[in-house]
Amino acid sequence: MSSARVADRARITEIEGEIAEIGGEIESVSERLAHLRLSVQTLRSEEANIRERLSSYDDPASILPAEIVSEIFVHVLPAYPICPPLAGKYSPTQLTHICRQWREIAMSTPLLWRAIRIPFLHDESRASDLVFFVETWLCRSGSCPLSIDIKEPIGLERTFLEGVIGAIVPHPMRWQYLSLSLSESGWCDELLELIQPVPMPLLYEMKLRFDGSGWDPETMPPSLPTAFREAPGLRSMTLENFTFPSIGFPWWQLTSLGLEGIVLSDCTKVLRQTVNLVHCKLSPDGDESSIDSQPQPDTRLPRLESLELVQYIYGDELPLVEYLGTFNVPALLRLKLEVSEYEFDRHRAFHSLSAFIAKTGCNLQELRIISPSDCPSRQLANYRTELAYIPRVFYNDISLDEECETSSSDSEDEVWDETSDESSENRNFRKLLLSVSADGGAAPPESSIHVGGCWTVAA
Repeated sequence: MSSARVADRARITEIEGEIAEIGGEIESVSERLAHLRLSVQTLRSEEANIRERLSSYDDPASILPAEIVSEIFVHVLPAYPICPPLAGKYSPTQLTHICRQWREIAMSTPLLWRAIRIPFLHDESRASDLVFFVETWLCRSGSCPLSIDIKEPIGLERTFLEGVIGAIVPHPMRWQYLSLSLSESGWCDELLELIQPVPMPLLYEMKLRFDGSGWDPETMPPSLPTAFREAPGLRSMTLENFTFPSIGFPWWQLTSLGLEGIVLSDCTKVLRQTVNLVHCKLSPDGDESSIDSQPQPDTRLPRLESLELVQYIYGDELPLVEYLGTFNVPALLRLKLEVSEYEFDRHRAFHSLSAFIAKTGCNLQELRIISPSDCPSRQLANYRTELAYIPRVFYNDISLDEECETSSSDSEDEVWDETSDESSENRNFRKLLLSVSADGGAAPPESSIHVGGCWTVAA
């Protein structure tokens, strides 16, 4: 019995040792497993970072700073002060439909919303949407100067007109570029009445177009003569289809002026007050008798550098070359002139131009002539010779220098074609001899004779 007891106790001791050994191995394996699990977690975290970085490589725009994206957005739109459409292509609204990030950037960039066009509407159901668009854009533009282009929505509900006026009127202090297309319905009368007491210190350019039979003293809003008196920065103005009474625009401030559809006598009255003009475009209305029957005294514009005289698209053809003779513009550098068919056919245009330049003493650098008549190349070459003292001359947007070179080349080809019996080798030899002579080289020797279509040297 005692020996069996001793054996059992010994076995228990062995088992306990084995259990302890296995427990140590289990503990070691557990530590290894925990280490492996930590390694897996670290690798998965690194994998996630790499995947995120890879996704940014696929969309470079997403890693650009918001300031850069905002600047890109500004350059996507038409150059200020041109007004983009309220929706669709080239509209800042389109930029808000790309993604959430771009939407936030676009809506927080005031420069995107500073040019607002209020279009002519035919659909009354869209009127309320348009008012909402205008109010939203004005809000997003912050304190930026504004460019506003208004086409009067004829025939819409009065509430819509009041909504548009209500959205625009609070901001004349920010107006920089203003374009109004007015009609006889009178809604812009109210707009002018409301803005009249308010200064417009930033207003730089204004365009007024009257869509009707003509704006005469009877239909002119009574507030118009003084509506823009408080605009000390106004420098550019374009007026179309007006009949002028004694309108009190600040003409003396202007450096750029456009008059379209206005009779010549009224154009002259205005020009006499614009002594600081640098650029001028005239498309006068009327008939030929307005020039012939009333001798025009010279209109002196001492600072004028650019003058454009073209026919009014909705009026009769006028002898503008004759009207040009009434200008005294000693500083003129660029002239664009539309010649009537009568003046061109009688060859009066170019001679009158020469007399005009001689009278004014201007140093004209560029002349652009527009004419409904085609002109033969040789005649254009003669005109170019007559106006050789002008560096750049264009006829219907074609450079006379290029046209004359082409004409000269064609003339030479005609000379060679007249001797078609000649061999091509001899023809080329003749051209070579003439070119050498023209370059100051030696002409064919006196002993050379032309025998059988070839140059030979006499013995």
